[in-house]
Amino acid sequence: MGDANAPRRARKFCRSWRVLDLKERPTVATLEIRGLRKTFGGVVALAGVDVTVRSDEILGVIGPNGSGKTTLFNTVCGVYRPTAGTIHWNGVDIAGKPAYAIGRLGLGRTFQQAMSFPALTVRENVQIALEHGSRREDRAGPQWSSAEELLEFVGLEGFADEVTNVMPFGNLRRLGVAVALGGRPAQLLLDEPAAGLNEGESVQLTHLLRRAHELGVGICIIDHHVGLMAELCARLVVLHFGNKIADGPTEDVLNDPKVVEVYLGDVE
Repeated sequence: MGDANAPRRARKFCRSWRVLDLKERPTVATLEIRGLRKTFGGVVALAGVDVTVRSDEILGVIGPNGSGKTTLFNTVCGVYRPTAGTIHWNGVDIAGKPAYAIGRLGLGRTFQQAMSFPALTVRENVQIALEHGSRREDRAGPQWSSAEELLEFVGLEGFADEVTNVMPFGNLRRLGVAVALGGRPAQLLLDEPAAGLNEGESVQLTHLLRRAHELGVGICIIDHHVGLMAELCARLVVLHFGNKIADGPTEDVLNDPKVVEVYLGDVE
């Protein structure tokens, strides 16, 4: 059985996080994806997807395994080159640009696998991210004065000197968010950040992402945790075999008969 008090403890923990003020709240950043197609040989992973992502919203992307969700993120962020279609970030064509260049433009991401420099401490991992973020020419995104400040925000201040290869999995997930935020993104793409988390850790993650959004960071999240997505996201996009089959307010999408048929029937 789960710990009935875990959500309550997580909410209390998250309320202790300090909201950092932006020197100047950034304007709304927009990611425009049009006709995006990605093929691998004869396999069509994305079949002409249109999505608009705004930094003033929390957007969820759901769909069955193999529907193209991670391929969408990888193509947007420069891991893959698109086969066809356009990707514009604040009016700049980023299709096919290298991942590091896209990151410096203000698009950050996390990955399905919890990733870190395993021989370094939590603080050192975050310091590297902050150094990367300092190369941004604009002032978008939260301005962290130190690694300690960012670690406090994500609730890892007590683990700053731990080497990451011995950290609990839930802490590694939070570290991944901290590292992504250290790059000062205007828009953050998160690929299954709740995978492997228990109930209390999922609640902590929900509160953490909301607080990041309050600081002006756009949130776009892939996850199979429908309860988390329903609570966190105002809008959902649904992919199925590389096609977008729904896009709209969360409640409407979750009650869409086609979405129930191809996806929710499998996860409920």
